[in-house]
Amino acid sequence: MSDFRASSAHPKRGAEQHVLTKQDQRRHWFQHHGEVAKDCLRQWLSAPTATLMTILVLAVALALPSFLFTSLANITRLTASWDDENKISLYLHTDLSQSQIESFSQRLLLRADLIAVDLVDAEQGLLEFKQYSGFSDVLDSLQQNPLPAVISVLAKDTGEQSLEKLQQQLYALPQVEQAVLDLQWIKRLNAMLLVLQRAIIALSLLLACAVLLIIGNTIRLNVESRRDEILVAKLMGATNAWVRRPFLYTGIFYGVTASIAAWLIIEMSLIVMQNPVLQLSLLYQSNFKLIGLGGIGGLLLLLVGLSLGLLAAFISVNKFLNQLEPK
Repeated sequence: MSDFRASSAHPKRGAEQHVLTKQDQRRHWFQHHGEVAKDCLRQWLSAPTATLMTILVLAVALALPSFLFTSLANITRLTASWDDENKISLYLHTDLSQSQIESFSQRLLLRADLIAVDLVDAEQGLLEFKQYSGFSDVLDSLQQNPLPAVISVLAKDTGEQSLEKLQQQLYALPQVEQAVLDLQWIKRLNAMLLVLQRAIIALSLLLACAVLLIIGNTIRLNVESRRDEILVAKLMGATNAWVRRPFLYTGIFYGVTASIAAWLIIEMSLIVMQNPVLQLSLLYQSNFKLIGLGGIGGLLLLLVGLSLGLLAAFISVNKFLNQLEPK
């Protein structure tokens, strides 16, 4: 179609085509997206019960792996302070006198391969056990203290081989009945945490697939219900992007709303668990507190939900549009 423009030398004659500038095109593009989003939101809210049920199912699917990752992060944060201690606990023979125990503790202080020595005698250990175990009545009925004196030492060299060698040397001392290297159980705990992390990742992938299927199936039913409308629009020259747009917004609404609901579920769960965890930590003379997803975690959850909703809608609509294309 010809582009008729009026010049200063010639007056306007006949019909003149309006030329859209790039600014007009961008304004029209944003305006159309806004109208489509509002229309999708109205249709989305026209069936509140079905919409709410779908959102809750999606929220649970998103909240479960997020809650597990948050719990794993809290456990890792709790154990992070233990990794640097590399403490060896020496359980002494119960037949040693108090003077022998103190003399042995002082000799350990003179060792060049140790940087700290902490003695907990049998009486002190019994008092602490009564305080934190809740079995004070049972322990009072015993004729003698069953607990040995314990000496905790910190090694100067924190290498794994050096610690194991030092453990064997201390275990060979006649006063020591058992030498326990705390690093060993920390290593076991870290190995279990690694296995748990891989299991959570696998579960997250499975639940992400479930979210894709749920949103995709919901969008597919919506597309099928508007089949005639789409066919008419395609006959009138509508592009695939124009047809796809409202369903993409529907998928975004599902993903974002489910992510927000999942965040609320996680935060409420942590609030419920906060006091019991704090009471338990106080029993071990700690002020450990649970942390939630935080700003970065919440934003990541929102982006995951948005991406899954957008991807599910895109796949469902494209599959329908491909079926309309002539073979």
